[in-house]
This record gives sequence, structure tokens and C-alpha cells, in this order.
Amino acid sequence: MKKLLSIVLSLSLVMACVPMTTTAETILEPDEETSISLTAEVPGLSSLTVTAPTKTTYNIGDELDTTGMVVTAVFSDNSTKDVTSDVTLDGFDSTAEGDVTVTVSYTEKDITKTGTFEVTIVDTSVDTYTIAVSANPSEGGTVSGGGEFEEDDSVTVTATANSGYSFVKWTENGEQVSTDASYTFTATSDRTLVAVFESDEIIYTITIEPGDGTGDAFTVDSSTIISRAEKLAGNYDASKGCFYLDKNGKVYYVLPEYCSFTAPADKEFDGWEASFGGIFDGSTIFDIAETGSFTITAQWKGPDLDPHLTLSIPATLDINYGDTQTPFDIQVKEGVFRDDMGNYEVLFPYSSFQCTSHDGTIPFTVTTNAEGVPNGYHGDKAYFALFNDTPLPFSCQGFINITSEDWAAAKPGKYTATLRVQVMWC
Repeated sequence: MKKLLSIVLSLSLVMACVPMTTTAETILEPDEETSISLTAEVPGLSSLTVTAPTKTTYNIGDELDTTGMVVTAVFSDNSTKDVTSDVTLDGFDSTAEGDVTVTVSYTEKDITKTGTFEVTIVDTSVDTYTIAVSANPSEGGTVSGGGEFEEDDSVTVTATANSGYSFVKWTENGEQVSTDASYTFTATSDRTLVAVFESDEIIYTITIEPGDGTGDAFTVDSSTIISRAEKLAGNYDASKGCFYLDKNGKVYYVLPEYCSFTAPADKEFDGWEASFGGIFDGSTIFDIAETGSFTITAQWKGPDLDPHLTLSIPATLDINYGDTQTPFDIQVKEGVFRDDMGNYEVLFPYSSFQCTSHDGTIPFTVTTNAEGVPNGYHGDKAYFALFNDTPLPFSCQGFINITSEDWAAAKPGKYTATLRVQVMWC
């Protein structure tokens, strides 16, 4: 009679606008388990967007003019609503000259959010203001247009990028005020404006770590890019890999051919694990524009082949509010069976989402679609079974199921849950 090995995985669900399918490779031995935290959110009032009234400068004694003001309520599912006529205003005071912050408040379902806009109270005399301009970094470009200006003068400051740099934005007190290289405004106060430039060169960084081995982690970056011919000729440090440029102008990174770290006792190098998922042989080539900067970690193997499965599972799983079924994929990439234990069984126990801000819950169930092998339920636990003669890799699709009624009944807030995957003998 065949004995069963059960595997239980814990998956984290994060409610967001776009389902995510990032995978992480996990090796589970008998009676081991792992988990991924899950987060869900029911839409609620999250912020206000305030467009200030057209008039922002007042004489002493003037009343507030809200013409042109637009207030938009933003909800956690990114939906919006114009609530201009339903807000309350506080803080306007025109009895003295100076800058005044007006607070805008809106309440819905016991949630209150605020926003602000600034107005300036002036007297009728003509003042003179200093407009100071500078470049950051200083070698990024030149700036002009600063100086002394009378009140209500039109001021235009201009930023010109040097070769190898691009203009990004004008900032004041660290906050962005314009993305136009020529920024025009009315002089109403002293201002210190900084033109921000950035280098056109993109530097990619690969971090190389020893994992369970010994040795210091180090980084290599794309500040040195060799030609494809040099790469083919082996003119690079094979323990660090290399960045090279192909004939079409694309940049590639080649993983180190061998590991320079010291292996743990009784183990040997077994490939590189990438931070974006997957274990790769030395000399594997990546399109760096697609992967961006990443980390690789040395993986080690020993002579003993203990029973295990190597699984590619979701590292995160985002679920849209209102979706009644969200799929996720699990792939069994490789397995080692004992002679006296003929098959594994992958189980999916689950629990309800728990809200972090109140005592509400959102129940969910799990179903699976595993073709070619036994699959079904143990109680309320979905499963699929693998035998030692099942061709690998083997893929199964699971589904997180939440009813429309349960979504509708849920209160606004963030929810968390776990979907466990456990390895056990049956």
C-alpha cells in the first residue's frame, strides 16, 4: 500500500489593483511548512485631493473666495468623488499679513480626511522679494533668472542641463514646484528654488552573497561594460560575472561561472538563487533592462538526498476587491522520494481574513485544478497527490474563492490571512 507525503504551503494575499504572480522556489522536507502573509482591503475614504481656489492672494480684511476650489475624495480602491460642496473650511484669517493655511475637512462613514491649501495675506504697499536659484548637482547644469523683484512681478527661472545630464524638476524646501525647465510665476514672497538634474547613465548593481557558505558578499556594477567579443574571449573575472554589450546595443549580465565562496562542510556549490525567483547555473545570461538590479545567493548541496519537493510558489498574491475567484499557480519542479514512500500529497488549509483595524472577517475557500493526478478534498482542505512516477515538472492551478455577499458585508480596512502548505506523511 502506497504511503502519502502531504505538503502544506502558506500563501500571502495582498489586495491591490493588479494580481501579482511573483514566484519563489521553496524546498520542503517531510513535516516542514512555510507561509506567506496575505492582505486584503475593503475600500474606504483614504485621502482628499484639494485644488486651491483661483484666488490665493488677499488684502488685509478680505473674505475667503472659494471660486475655483475643487475637493476630490479618494478611496482605497482608487475610486474618486467630487465633494467640494460637502467640505468644511477652517483656518482662514486675513487680519494680518502673512501666509495662511486653510484646512479642508470631509467625513464619510465615520472616516475624516483633511487637506490644505495656502493663501497669502498682503497689504497694499509694494514689497521687494528675493528669488534665489541653484543647481543640484552643481555639475548637472546651469540656472538663471534669479534676483530682486517687486511684488506681483512675473518671474521666469530657467534651467539648462549640461551634456550627460537631464533636467528633472524645480524644488523649493525639498518639494517639487515645477517640471518645466523654464518656470514662470508671480513674485509674492522670497523664494529659494533648486533645479534638480540627474545623470543620463543608468548603473545596474548585482549583489553576490555566500548563502550558507563563508566569505564576504560583494557587488559588481555596470560602470564597466565589456564588448560581446571580450565576453566570448573570456576577458573578464569569471568569479564575478560581467556586463557586456551585444551588437544591438543591449546590456546583458552573465552570472559567475564558478563560486569564490567557501562551501559549508560536506557540501558543494549548486547554483545561484536570484532575488526575483529561480535558481540558475553559472554563466546564465540575463537582459539587465528586464531584470534591473538584483541579488544572487550561492546555493549548496550535500551528498544525502533526503525526501523533498522543490516547489515554485507565489511569493505574493494580490487580490482585487470584489473578485470572486483569483487563480494562483504552483509548480513541482523536482522531487526526491524514499523507496518505502511512494507519493506526496499537497494540501491547502486556510483561514479567514482578519482585519487589522476592527474585528471583521472575510471568509475564503480554496479549490484546485490538477490534471492527470488525484485531487479533491480532505474535509475542507483542497489537495493534489504526486507519485514517484509522476512526470516532473508538474503544475497545478489553485483558486482563492470569496463570495460577492462576503465582499459586500466586509467593513473598510486592511485584512490579513494565511494559506498554509504543510509536508507530512500519510
